[in-house]
Amino acid sequence: MKPTTLRHVATAHAFVEAAFSADSALPLAAPSQLVTTVERYCQETPGLSTVLDGLFSALETRFLLSRRQRFAHASLDARRGFLNTLDGIEASLLQALTLPFRVALLQDADVLARLNVPNGIRVPTTVESARWRQQVTDASTLTTDDDIEADVVIVGTGAGGAAAAYELARQGLAVVVIEEGRYHDRRDFNGRLTDMIPLLYRALGLTATLGNTVIPVPIGRSVGGTTTINSGTAMAVPPETLARWRALGLREFTEAEMAPYNAEVMEILQVQKADARYVGDIGQIIRTGANRIGFVETHELPRNAAGCDGQGLCQFGCPTDAKQSTNVSYMPRALDAGAFLFTGLRATTLLQDGSLTRGIKAIGTGADGRPRTLTVRARATVLAMGSFLTPVFLMQNGFRLPQLGRQLSIHPAGVVLGHFPDRVFDHARRIPQGFGVSDLATEGLMFEGGTIPLIGHGMMSPLQGSDWLRFVENYQHTAYFGLMLRDTSRGRVRPGPHADFPLIRYSMNHTDFALFKRGIRELGRMYFAAGAAQVWLPGLRKMTAVHSEAELDRHLAGCGSPRDFMITAYHPLGTCQIGANVQFGVTDTSHRVFNNEGLYVMDGSSVPGPLGVNPQVTIMALATRAARHLGAVLG
Repeated sequence: MKPTTLRHVATAHAFVEAAFSADSALPLAAPSQLVTTVERYCQETPGLSTVLDGLFSALETRFLLSRRQRFAHASLDARRGFLNTLDGIEASLLQALTLPFRVALLQDADVLARLNVPNGIRVPTTVESARWRQQVTDASTLTTDDDIEADVVIVGTGAGGAAAAYELARQGLAVVVIEEGRYHDRRDFNGRLTDMIPLLYRALGLTATLGNTVIPVPIGRSVGGTTTINSGTAMAVPPETLARWRALGLREFTEAEMAPYNAEVMEILQVQKADARYVGDIGQIIRTGANRIGFVETHELPRNAAGCDGQGLCQFGCPTDAKQSTNVSYMPRALDAGAFLFTGLRATTLLQDGSLTRGIKAIGTGADGRPRTLTVRARATVLAMGSFLTPVFLMQNGFRLPQLGRQLSIHPAGVVLGHFPDRVFDHARRIPQGFGVSDLATEGLMFEGGTIPLIGHGMMSPLQGSDWLRFVENYQHTAYFGLMLRDTSRGRVRPGPHADFPLIRYSMNHTDFALFKRGIRELGRMYFAAGAAQVWLPGLRKMTAVHSEAELDRHLAGCGSPRDFMITAYHPLGTCQIGANVQFGVTDTSHRVFNNEGLYVMDGSSVPGPLGVNPQVTIMALATRAARHLGAVLG
């Protein structure tokens, strides 16, 4: 098959030349080199070229209508001027179009060297041998189609799927697990983001919601799923969240019911507080600033990373296996207990007999380069593909339930930057998320943060040309800290133009937006109290610098839309949520899909609403609970 490349190459060259100024102290790659790099990303990421070509086509059409000539043929000044006039949804699409090219520039070896950022690490040539590795079969080794039987088949190896696989396998059941990604280990985690992002992130991390702003929500694709690329923060479901669930009719979810499952997960994950040495200066700055403005609940965050040495690569595959993502913790345990794992296979079809589900079909590329189908016939089928893909998969298999794909919550997150000219934060050698402030947690506002990789620093800024490059140059003098909301807004997921790009609609409501602005204000106050020279507030179209609390308040008073801020999210939940009945959920309290026998959902999509804390422990605890009950039923 011919590799997927860009069709609008001339437009891409013209766009890169206009969007990135060559007037900089940084050693910049030529536009042709950046386009070539992005074309390589397109070859590695199915669907990316389709999305980029669609955006380039829209750019050409919009330019032609307003300027009566082709964008690729216009002068450099005309192209730059046009890009600067875009606003609203057009500005959001422009930002999305810029992202892969910024990735390429920010990972250029010369730029990394100039900013004292490591360009990869040495990886072991071998890893310790384990019997469970014999239980893993990759699609690339299949020579024929196969048809097998099991007690349970599970699709997905993230927080929910891996925990369910371990629980069911250790009960002595025959468990088969299917994963679309591959099983990567420390030999693969080389720290070079140009390698790690295509390897571990679905769609290069470009998954995003569309609504009254664009909100990136990156998700993983490998054994371990998004746990392989998260920051490792590990917290149990708060009591007030359980109380809200019970108010929705889910009376089983008491603190006493969840406590043993939470404790079991915490033990497997080896949860302990972050080491202050590897949190770095940002912890001292935030503690000082928070205390000076009256906050007292400041603390190192609990993490699933005993023995962490602070290499700052949590979101790109832990190079030491300290972080207990499910590829390190739950999946080896499941395989050791007798489960079988098939990687490189995408689930396509549920085997249905009326209202009874009898297994699943999956497809991958075999040893000869041809499609190979794996059919798994099972007494129970567990979907654990995540809050975006599980509901889409059910829709594509004919399910039509009132709440399917609805009730999406995402914990919208924001960030405030402090400029400290006399400090060098050494971001690349610190924990990405190791410190927290929880005084406002019961109100739905958590402050969490630590450091950010250079690629995140550069991609967050909407600045263009020389302004953007100066911002990149200040990387090591910039403090980062974030906030996240327990949102009341809800979104919806439906099939999109490609399997990697579901259509995700989400608009932040007025209540959440007011709370978001409050969080931004409090973070700004913390920085000023700690001595920041200035505070930066990133938005979709501009990066605003303020120099005092009064200036901060004046700016926030003029912000009337979520588009005025750079908003991200990392915790999609609820699109197949547990409900008291089919009018309020997709699954019952045993995680069984309503109006069906033998079909279960055990992942973030089954969580009934936002938690207010990082969700991986809760997803694992709920999956363990559901799998324990399912195992008892299957006997």
